[in-house]
Order: sequence, then structure tokens, then C-alpha cells
Amino acid sequence: MKTAISIYSDVVCPWCYIGKRRLESAIEKWKETHPADEIQVEWKPFQLNPDLPPEGTDRDAHMVSKFGSLERVKSMTERVAEIAKQDGLEFHNLEKGHQPNTFLLHTLIRKAKKYGKESELAEVFFRNFFSEGKNLSEDSVILASLKEAGVPESELAAVKADDRLIAEIESEETDGKQMGVTGVPFYIFNEKYAVSGAQPVDLFLQVFDRLKAESN
Repeated sequence: MKTAISIYSDVVCPWCYIGKRRLESAIEKWKETHPADEIQVEWKPFQLNPDLPPEGTDRDAHMVSKFGSLERVKSMTERVAEIAKQDGLEFHNLEKGHQPNTFLLHTLIRKAKKYGKESELAEVFFRNFFSEGKNLSEDSVILASLKEAGVPESELAAVKADDRLIAEIESEETDGKQMGVTGVPFYIFNEKYAVSGAQPVDLFLQVFDRLKAESN
């Protein structure tokens, strides 16, 4: 069985990070009993905060503006951090720090596909933001992320000047929204089945079961 999974996601979305870990767990479990099956993942752009300035903004002010009060923000972030722990993820100070504009990060994840490092770079961005509180608007942090993921650091400057790639990412995000993607994470399996949200591992396995049955 060959399975192509398109993931609409944003690296500042906590449920996207949790969903990534759960999907990876599902793929690992599936491969234990179906080692010959091919599962390919492609990352698609979705910005939770497309109106942020290119340099980003103060995170706590952004969160309060978006969700109403610091108390509500703390309650929400504490809850999601507890859920993340169950999936082996450590989230810290989610209401503090810097909120980046993620468009450039999406273009870099797409560029990483050239090196087979899409998921690796997404993971580094997720971890830097949620676990290490780093500022993903800073070139130094982005360059270190590229290096860690195995993507040439020269790609940062190249991507900033790549009008074709920028237009491609803009178009894909628009196409996704027109198709009905209004929130993330959002998964599309073989352009046939859609799953919305950070669903449990078992649900992803059920999708694989259905695809397997259909392929037979």
C-alpha cells in the first residue's frame, strides 16, 4: 500500500506539534506489521496569524489580544502542556516570549523537501518554539534550526529571494482555505480522506486500515 499524507499545519500551533507526534506514532505502529507499505508525508502551509508583521510581535500581548485575558491564556496553555506531556513533549512558558510571523518558516519547510528534511525541520521549529522558547523571527535561530535539520544555511537567503517559491506557498495556503481547511492540524490521506485535529493514534490507524482494505 502506498499512502500520501498532506498535513496542513503551523509551527506555532500546539495541537499541530501534538498531532505530529501522534501521527508519527501511528506510522511507526503500522510499519511494525506492514513493513512493505510506503507512507509519504508532505507539509502544507497554514498561518494561524497571517496578519502579524514580518518581525513578529510580543507573545503575551498577542495571546491576551486573541483570547481575552491573561488568566484565560494561562489556563489554556497549562491544559495543552499537560496533554502534550502524555505524548512525550515538554511545553514551557507558552504565554510568554515572541510570536513570529510563520510565512518564512513555511517556505523553508518546503525548501527542506529538496533535501528530504521537511519533517525534520518542522520538528526543530516546533521544539524551538514550544519547548525552548526561542525567537523564530531571528535569523540566528533559523540558521541554527536549518543546520540541526540538515538543510544548508545558505537556503535562508535563497528562500527570501525566491519569488517563485513565495508565490507557490501563498497559492497553496489560499487553495487549502478554499478547499475548506479552516483550522489545523488538518490531514488529507491519498486526497480521499480528511482528518481534522490532533486525533488519537488509533484513529490514524483506522484510516490506514481502511486504505489497506481498499487497496486490496
